[in-house]
Amino acid sequence: MTGPTDADIPAVSKHDLLELVGTLFPWMADFRQRSLTDYARAVFHAEPPASSCEARRHGMLLLQRCIRRAARNAGFPDHRASYIAAQIANAPVMQAGPHLHLLIEPDAYYTHLFSLMGLNAHRRSAYVSYAVSTVKFVERGRKGPGWLKLDSDAINVFGLSRSQMIPYSVLAQNGPYRFALTNVDRADGDSDLVARLRSELPQGEFSSAALAIKQANASLWERYFDPGIDFLQIDDEDVANLVVDHLQDKSSWLARHLFGKGRFVPCLLSSTKALADSHWQGWLKNTTDLFWGSDRGHLFPLRLNGSRLEARGAEDFSLEFAADAVIEALQARKIIPNLYLMFIVTAILPGVRVLGGSRHTVYYPLMRYVFCHALATSGDFELRTAIAADRKPGIWGHRVLLADAEPFSELEMLGPGNIQAVLRKYGSLPLEEACGALESFVGDPLWANFKTRHDEGLVDVSDPEWAFS
Repeated sequence: MTGPTDADIPAVSKHDLLELVGTLFPWMADFRQRSLTDYARAVFHAEPPASSCEARRHGMLLLQRCIRRAARNAGFPDHRASYIAAQIANAPVMQAGPHLHLLIEPDAYYTHLFSLMGLNAHRRSAYVSYAVSTVKFVERGRKGPGWLKLDSDAINVFGLSRSQMIPYSVLAQNGPYRFALTNVDRADGDSDLVARLRSELPQGEFSSAALAIKQANASLWERYFDPGIDFLQIDDEDVANLVVDHLQDKSSWLARHLFGKGRFVPCLLSSTKALADSHWQGWLKNTTDLFWGSDRGHLFPLRLNGSRLEARGAEDFSLEFAADAVIEALQARKIIPNLYLMFIVTAILPGVRVLGGSRHTVYYPLMRYVFCHALATSGDFELRTAIAADRKPGIWGHRVLLADAEPFSELEMLGPGNIQAVLRKYGSLPLEEACGALESFVGDPLWANFKTRHDEGLVDVSDPEWAFS
């Protein structure tokens, strides 16, 4: 299907976008003039699913095992690791908006402040955040996990050359990595702020940038954010281990439906492709089938061709699509779960609400729709009914707060232990003001195109794609 080019799409205003979001998710419209804290409270108000569906119960048990393991690896004692895992079942909400950036990168900083407002509103003391680590060091310009702005200067976080950053994702185990904080805009050495940050970050070397960032974030959280809340960041390494847990457990729903001659996987992939060629073009991409191929951190797309996973491009890669072969490849990190499979095992199966950014508000309901359509085809109506009963399964919870302050400067000015002052400052703002100019919506051709199609009656909330949103 061929859609209009970006030049053909009329500009869309912040007001129009908020009206459209309120149409898609009517409950959100009531919060536009209420405080950001009120909205955060509603976003984090979640209870365990009421269904007794066995697939969901087991999916949650495996997710809790994953969280306990990740928490122990992050240095939490056993009793705190078990507590964090228990909390994800009692209050199933997971932040999935920011990529794996340092907490003082604006996209991450303001989103985690928003999460803190919601957690404080419910007096919770555990916070699980998924941060995608399949992203490259450079996402655009000097933005991405490999870059940081301090004193308006561009800081190369790991001191890497362009050739060391461009081909690789931050999960690549091709270290050592260390926090170099190279100032590319100053020939006369570090500013005081850069020197201060360097003293706060871990001084050792790490096998991957992802591990370095997660450990640095744990330190930054403890010093500047809220040490009374256990903060656990999981990434695609943890999700790969979770998928292995599923596939090694023959009673797991995923282990029983991913392989063999059943109709679930073919329907999932064909339905995803059909949406990609429909008026939802661009929202739910079918770049790779369930997994990415990985060559020392260089990721490439795969396709399921009969009984084998094969590279879509020039890479020499072919893998039998069977449990033992997939488990071995996951453990060797020759393949990595894609975003869709990540959401299946961390959210759709266990019944966890996931918070995300502007595109997430559309593509996640579409993921759930495709999943439920495949369930109907395969005859699994118990799980389909449980998923359809979810309330607010995916919510806009990333870049809800945007401000001009430089995060690390703001934290340093206030000093450690004063995060509540920051939360009060931003939390009292009305949602419509707190979200700034809404660049992530207004500047996105997908949203402008979506509004045009909505106004023309081509998409609306009565479409079947939104039946499970």
